[in-house]
Amino acid sequence: MAKINIEAIIKKAVNEGINAGRREAERKPLNAYKETERRLYALPDIIEKVKRDKAYLEDLQTHGLPRRRADIIRFKKSGVRLSDDEIKDALIQDMQARIAADEYEIQVMEEAMAPLKDDPYFLAVSGRYFDRMSDEEIAAKIPCAERTVRRNRGILVRRIAVRLYGAGAL
Repeated sequence: MAKINIEAIIKKAVNEGINAGRREAERKPLNAYKETERRLYALPDIIEKVKRDKAYLEDLQTHGLPRRRADIIRFKKSGVRLSDDEIKDALIQDMQARIAADEYEIQVMEEAMAPLKDDPYFLAVSGRYFDRMSDEEIAAKIPCAERTVRRNRGILVRRIAVRLYGAGAL
């Protein structure tokens, strides 16, 4: 009898989760092009953040806890007394997890762009999102018209979006 109730409860919870996911998907359609642009613009900043985080992690492992840092406060106000070594270990694990998540995003984006790097108009993407170049500057380097830069950037961003999101980007 108890086994049937547990299975029914699990089945009900799973169905509620599935229905909630469907409602969320219906409510917020994916704009793959804009999401891809957002991720492309963020990529140089994420790369820089990983460098800073790795330097902080190395400093933390070498020199121990800094005396003042917001990361430490969240461990001290939990009501549980932790030693400095326990706080240091928790900070190291937290920082390693953040770095791993950021490195995964970098890897995914680089893999999505890799096959397109040989395209003669790839500068339209890299120049715009990574080097913050204007269409006029990109057109002068390729050389082509600014309209051609915009058109080919759109084509390449849509191809990157398909590589990132699959058929949902179409």
